[in-house]
Amino acid sequence: MNRLIDEGIAHIARIMKPALYGEVVGLYLTSDYWRSRLYQILDNAHLNNAQLRAVDGLLLELDEFDRRAKVHVVPQACVEMAG
Repeated sequence: MNRLIDEGIAHIARIMKPALYGEVVGLYLTSDYWRSRLYQILDNAHLNNAQLRAVDGLLLELDEFDRRAKVHVVPQACVEMAG
């Protein structure tokens, strides 16, 4: 069981960032999707310390991605006023 958890975490770590940025052909998955996958692991498994740290690190990456995405989003009202 522990090995399956490790493999699941490793898969998310490997594919999450490229999928967030649309770098995987035909695949774009949101931070909400990845966050829900990580929360499923937290909710459904008994994790050891290394696994908890790995999941926490991935959640921190998602937080950073969301912060950066918000900085680059221009509110529609500002665009309309400028135009």
